[in-house]
Amino acid sequence: MKFLKILSSLKVILVFVLLEILALLMFSNRSVFQRSRFVRFSMETSSFLYSKSNEITSYFSLKSTNEELARHNAELQKQIELLQNTVQRQNYLTSLEYDSTIAFIPAKIVTKTVNNIDNYFIVNKGAKDGVKEGFGVVSNGKVVGVIQYVSDHYSAALLIISSKIKLSGKIKNDGYLCTVVRDNLSTSKANIEDIPYHIDIKIGDTIVTSGFSTIFPENYIIGTIAKITSNPSTASNDLKIDYVTDFIRVNYVEIIAPKDIEEINQINTQIIEQ
Repeated sequence: MKFLKILSSLKVILVFVLLEILALLMFSNRSVFQRSRFVRFSMETSSFLYSKSNEITSYFSLKSTNEELARHNAELQKQIELLQNTVQRQNYLTSLEYDSTIAFIPAKIVTKTVNNIDNYFIVNKGAKDGVKEGFGVVSNGKVVGVIQYVSDHYSAALLIISSKIKLSGKIKNDGYLCTVVRDNLSTSKANIEDIPYHIDIKIGDTIVTSGFSTIFPENYIIGTIAKITSNPSTASNDLKIDYVTDFIRVNYVEIIAPKDIEEINQINTQIIEQ
């Protein structure tokens, strides 16, 4: 910045000196024609010097200008990403069929792990926001995890790519019920066993939640069939599933809060005790 100030002051001094010299030459020459030529020459010269000086100043200012533009673009990108996530969540929530027994608590993930045997993430909503242990967590219609620990303002959820979680699912096209268990060899895949041969399945078919649990309602997407292996010993097919949720990139979620969960759990307890 100091260099630019010095350069700016020098260009004024140079132009001033040049104009003074030209003025003296003009006064020393009695010819009107010569004086007019000197005036025109001085104007052209001063304009040229100002133009070149401004170009040099602008060139040395480019670095700071570009840095400012880069900072501005980065800030705009953050705002665009936030707006896109907000719009996606809003579109998803408004597209759901109304269900008076379910409430949704929007939350942001503040930290997470994805490569351990048991993977957790922490969200910025807790007991004071209505979150309880056992609530399901989804994102844009895809299953993400289950709330395990709750404090006043934060909650920790276990991702479905954890060894402790089994999901009650079904094959979307057929409605056949199944249990989805994480593959021990890959955190991005899950297994489904003992699908009878007569069930019509193919690669790419969608696996969704069955709705027969108090955690997730029906038809939330778990994954898609990536591989079908025949198992003659059980006269059935074993399936390899790709989870559809991008657990690394997901940042915003909806916590599913069943309004009648306590009453349902009470009935289940009574059935078990009989």
